[in-house]
Amino acid sequence: MFGYVTPVKDKLRQQDFVLYRSFYCGICAQIGRDYGALPRFTTTYDATFLALLVHDITEQEVEFEESRCVGNPFTKKLMIKGNELLKRVCASNVVLSYYKLCDDVIDEGGVKKRLARAAMSKAYKKAAYYVPAVDEIVKRRYEELRRMEKAGESSVDKVAHCFAMLLRETCEVVVKGKCDENFLSLCYNIGKFVYLIDALDDVDDDAKSGSYNPFLVGKTFENRKKFFADNAQEIGFVLACTVNRATECFNSMKFTQSYTLLKNIVYDGLRDKVEEVLKSDKKIPNPKI
Repeated sequence: MFGYVTPVKDKLRQQDFVLYRSFYCGICAQIGRDYGALPRFTTTYDATFLALLVHDITEQEVEFEESRCVGNPFTKKLMIKGNELLKRVCASNVVLSYYKLCDDVIDEGGVKKRLARAAMSKAYKKAAYYVPAVDEIVKRRYEELRRMEKAGESSVDKVAHCFAMLLRETCEVVVKGKCDENFLSLCYNIGKFVYLIDALDDVDDDAKSGSYNPFLVGKTFENRKKFFADNAQEIGFVLACTVNRATECFNSMKFTQSYTLLKNIVYDGLRDKVEEVLKSDKKIPNPKI
């Protein structure tokens, strides 16, 4: 996945930070157990948010353990123990990461991207076998995205809808249908947000390379700052609608164990990421939490 759905660390309570890190490390460890060392690098903050969300809304019991980390083998870290729900999240993350690599190869090419895709092939096949319904969803939605991109679709909402539905349908499979419309709509709008903010973050690179970007269709581009200023109304409207809808869905849901942490991400994290991307003179660096 992408890594744009993150908490605002300065506003996190200590217990929420510990919980967040335990989920992040638990995902990394589970991917390592199931798919090997290399796919651990696909662990993202987006996947951590989804793991927290699905464990909460399904009321999945969470157990913790202290285990050594491959990145720091001399220190034990607190992390959640593996369970079937976590395994489905991790498998879905591997599938999504593989298709993202495939998309990058099509858009950018290059030896590094091709080698990364080849290196992930074995893990992808294993993950796709574990969650075949997710694999079918991601494949179909990425093909739909590709058709729109080739056609030069100018509607940002239409293109973002593909990725939004991808995440909505994937999350429904992960929780095995144990959800309501508020959960599905939240996932939809989180997916839409990820697509939109990624497109905006990549706008200058896409303008230089000539790669498709829905925000660039039919527009001139001189530099990132001017482009954001000239199109502030359109950009602000679509992002505000998406974030506000995600917040509305969140407010209609009931939570048991991760409410304040998830609220930090939905209420503060999404808006903070919008501000960071729109104020940056270049693509923002990978976050560190």
